[in-house]
Amino acid sequence: MKGFLVSLLLAVTVFGAFAQDIELPRPAVKSGVDLLQAIKDRRVSKAFVKREVPVSELSTILWSGLGMRAADAVSSATKAGRNISFSGDNAYINVYVLTEKGAWKYFPYTYKLDFIAKGDLRATVSKASVPDAAIMFLFTVDNALMPSFLKGNPGIFQQMANATAGFAAQNMALVANTYKLATVVQYTLSPAGAASALGLGKDEAPLFIMQAGYTE
Repeated sequence: MKGFLVSLLLAVTVFGAFAQDIELPRPAVKSGVDLLQAIKDRRVSKAFVKREVPVSELSTILWSGLGMRAADAVSSATKAGRNISFSGDNAYINVYVLTEKGAWKYFPYTYKLDFIAKGDLRATVSKASVPDAAIMFLFTVDNALMPSFLKGNPGIFQQMANATAGFAAQNMALVANTYKLATVVQYTLSPAGAASALGLGKDEAPLFIMQAGYTE
């Protein structure tokens, strides 16, 4: 029991304490909140009360958006193996986590946040950054993973990328709501600032941000 409590304490505090890779605990399997109730109660806000999100809850929020799952057992329409549907077999959407402490990239197949940089980079990514928000999520698309049937039509792929990332953001916002977090999706960002701050590759393009935080 003592070991369990120590592990739980680390899961709650490590996110705010260290500028390093973060091993995420496995996501929760139940929320105790009805889906329709979560939709009804979803809160959008641009004003927050400064407070950190426990890593255990962050893990579940991230998993709901881009986490791993088995391929669709009914149609196998995509083999990307994620909680949202991708056109084609590659998961071409990425999500980054930015706080006042630093920036990380989410790797769902290893349940890990890979450390990128120390310090608050949110204002560099977007002038809409709210300092009191607990987290800024940045969604990007890896154009190198564009499905082969869209190679000749990158404009359509851009539309598809925004829609697909939107599916992830919606899942994450609803789960965040079950943890009493409000969210707001915004398209105000600096592509050059995001690329520089996070070291994005030449094929990776920012799409939009979602800020999350407590309102009381």
